[in-house]
Amino acid sequence: MTTYTLSQARAHLGEVVRKARYGREVVELTEHGEPAAVVISPQLLEYYRGLEDAQDLAEAERVTAEGRPTVAHAEAAARFGLAPDGRPL
Repeated sequence: MTTYTLSQARAHLGEVVRKARYGREVVELTEHGEPAAVVISPQLLEYYRGLEDAQDLAEAERVTAEGRPTVAHAEAAARFGLAPDGRPL
């Protein structure tokens, strides 16, 4: 993992993006010596989203198998004032 301060990242943004995108590196950005954010490739983001989706599916299957009541995603989104896909209106 490569680490840049926010000031360094601003000055070398192209390099930061290239390392994440083409070098498949996780680039950590720090502020005042503390982790502030990370830059990752779109492929790694999709991988993480896939893991999260698999966890969500396993949890939904567990709840269903236990016979607990469920709410459709679109209905839950509507209850919270969101679009059916879960995005803000």
